[in-house]
Amino acid sequence: MATTPITPTRPGTVDLSTGRLDPMTGEEIKASAEALKQAFEGPLWTPDETDTDESWSEVFRNIDESRPHRPLFEGQY
Repeated sequence: MATTPITPTRPGTVDLSTGRLDPMTGEEIKASAEALKQAFEGPLWTPDETDTDESWSEVFRNIDESRPHRPLFEGQY
């Protein structure tokens, strides 16, 4: 699974003498909100060559085998 690294947008956001967070400016709040929006709008994962219907069928089957009293994916594998 491919992931996007998250880089801090505000280095040094803690006042080391008090241990308190430094307040964010309005511009920093807007930038942070936009970064979160972009992160959630993008794909959560990117499929690769190992991501096949057969591999997902095996995953579904294994989950159902571990809970025979209440299968979740019956008929999907």
